[in-house]
Amino acid sequence: MNLKEVTLREISKRANVSVSTVSAILNNNPTCFAGEKTRKKVIEIAEQLGYYPNLLYKSLRDRKTNTIGLIIPHFYYSEITVDIELLETILWGKGYHLFIGYTRNDLQKEEGLIRDFLSRRVDGIIFVVGQEREINKEIEKIINKKYPFITVGRFRNLKTDFISTDYFKGGYIAGKHLYEKGYEKFGILFGEKTEDLPIEERKKGFLKFVQEKNLNIKEYYIKKDYFSNIETLIEKTEEIGMKILKDKNRPSAIFASNDEIAVGLVKSALKLSIKIPEQLGIIGFDNSLSSIISPIPITTIRQKKEVIAKRAVENIIKKIEGKSKKIEEFIEPELIKRESTGIRRKSLN
Repeated sequence: MNLKEVTLREISKRANVSVSTVSAILNNNPTCFAGEKTRKKVIEIAEQLGYYPNLLYKSLRDRKTNTIGLIIPHFYYSEITVDIELLETILWGKGYHLFIGYTRNDLQKEEGLIRDFLSRRVDGIIFVVGQEREINKEIEKIINKKYPFITVGRFRNLKTDFISTDYFKGGYIAGKHLYEKGYEKFGILFGEKTEDLPIEERKKGFLKFVQEKNLNIKEYYIKKDYFSNIETLIEKTEEIGMKILKDKNRPSAIFASNDEIAVGLVKSALKLSIKIPEQLGIIGFDNSLSSIISPIPITTIRQKKEVIAKRAVENIIKKIEGKSKKIEEFIEPELIKRESTGIRRKSLN
């Protein structure tokens, strides 16, 4: 039988009960007083006929679709920022389905996905912030309409409810760790002219610690073009690392803005026979797979993506239910110690 031919009326005829009783049983209505025998009979007939509830009708009636839209820039970025699988699992347990859209940091696609999700009547949207460019006009609209919306990460020029890693704290933790390991001459290696708030905050946090301890610091930068893919980034960082580490006044410890840059530094140090961590300490950020499979496993700062997933779900549901106030929450990241800063040492010589 064609699915669309199966109706509550068809089931009621076969079960010899009213349509309202069938509806109450299949919707698990607590006000339904049908006996257990009738309930079992109705459910069995519905299963035999291949009945599926009309969710479109239900959503129009209840003004709720039990769906949430998730917009992410790309899988790699989101993988280290928020635990998507856990987020979906928690939502499922609370009776929600998840729609996922990828933007590849394309503004037009971001705006198109928001319009698409709204047309599908999703109950709320979780937006993972990628690279910042010009302001997303669709986000401005839904903020003004007080639509249930929350971001993972922050925009620089747009105020939203958000859950974010405390990137400033992460940079500060990186500096503190290197200092406690005995390193004194610090360097940083970041993308040049970055406009991304998370990267900028990592740098600010690291420099804050360096300034507090009155330590030496050298700043090095990588062309933004090199960030096109992981392989290119590691390869180009290795070339830059060779130049940095050949300098007689090279740093004794370097903070890389992400793990892939840290891997490039490890490879260049190994080529120059510089001992890690005895002669050079390296710390990255993100706790990505690259930090684990590096020739020398890399000490890194891990974003608590599972905590962010839980908090994002809790808060988007509160907003849907109208129980939420302003949300501005920073989650402190975690230091993961590995061999690249493994032992305490005092100087390069």
